[in-house]
Amino acid sequence: MDSKRTFDIAECHQAAKGLRSSWQDMAGSEALIRALVAERNGDRLLALFWTEVHRTLCEEK
Repeated sequence: MDSKRTFDIAECHQAAKGLRSSWQDMAGSEALIRALVAERNGDRLLALFWTEVHRTLCEEK
């Protein structure tokens, strides 16, 4: 994902689907780790993206 542009809900759902297929029950944790890394690297938009992916995963449970 290009973190210099805004993201849409479809991208969040696609990312959630990918994490779920790779990480199964740890998908939410992986999304939060990615958000933390993005925040620590100063990329707030990407951090917001991954927190939105986490929210999507939580809603789907």
